[in-house]
Amino acid sequence: MKFKWLWLFLGFFLFYNFQEIAWAIGNYVGSGMPIFKFIFGARAISYPFYFLTWLACTTFAYAVFFFFFYQKQQKVRAVIVFLAVAIPLMICFRYLMQEVIYFELTGKHNYSANMRTPIRYFLDNIFFTIYYSAFGIVFFFIQFSAYNQKKQGELLLQNRQAELSFLRSQINPHFLFNSLNNVYTLVYQGSDKALDSISKLSELLRYMLYEKEEWVPLLKEVQYLRNFIDLQLMRYDFKPAYELKINVPFNCAFKIAPLTLIPFVENAFKHGDLKDVAMPLQIELELVDQMLNLKVSNKKGNFNKDETGGIGLANVKKRLELTYANHQTLHIADSDTQYTIALQMKLHE
Repeated sequence: MKFKWLWLFLGFFLFYNFQEIAWAIGNYVGSGMPIFKFIFGARAISYPFYFLTWLACTTFAYAVFFFFFYQKQQKVRAVIVFLAVAIPLMICFRYLMQEVIYFELTGKHNYSANMRTPIRYFLDNIFFTIYYSAFGIVFFFIQFSAYNQKKQGELLLQNRQAELSFLRSQINPHFLFNSLNNVYTLVYQGSDKALDSISKLSELLRYMLYEKEEWVPLLKEVQYLRNFIDLQLMRYDFKPAYELKINVPFNCAFKIAPLTLIPFVENAFKHGDLKDVAMPLQIELELVDQMLNLKVSNKKGNFNKDETGGIGLANVKKRLELTYANHQTLHIADSDTQYTIALQMKLHE
């Protein structure tokens, strides 16, 4: 938060002149004196002294609250200093400007002789000093409120980014653990798919480790999804029953949060039964205008979940809420025999 002298000056200049014009209309139109003559005639001589007096007043009040209330975080002291120190000093400054300097230059007093006594002058000017100080104080609190809202917004953004980073870091070890188990199985069995699986895993890890952007091209995520599916299919010693349909134009320019689609597909491979040809694993990905639709449906296996289960889907649900908010819908249908997810999300370029 910065001391905004220029904005304070411009704001007070408009406020003061609007007030002067309103006061002139109220006091001089009825008397027949033209406002033009009033503003640029008799009032023109005293105007600079009056304007500088009250500009100093509102600036001093603003400075007191800026220093004590904001910088020192001493709210009570700001009020005390304003009432006990700032007001008396500003009254003295007005007396110096309008009853000493102005009188020396023009030979005119702003107050009559009986009102220039210290007590009467002080009491009469408490109202005017508080009145003009209020502009500086209100200006400060408007600025302070805007500053707090900005800081709160930045804090929320930082927290959101930190949470997203944490959620993404959860996906990587979870996926790596499962993939290494699959590769280990192929190597142990002496499968001719082992080398190809290692190559696929290498490509996937390169994407996961070096892709640090918050948004990546959808086509890159789709290629990652294809590699992931290929890697999963290699671990079976039978022909898996699955159907894959991906309808995304090769010239697509949309972007997506990385690693968004994988957990749904991974969950299907991990907990699904791919032996039933009558109920195959179905993966459908389609881009319609700006909407990306993902549907994954699998027959539920009879085997138990491993100890690392449960991270992926809970993780991606939270990421979807943080990243896409109201621009995504996720429906899950869980029956005794089948598990289906339908995700729809609005993408951006």
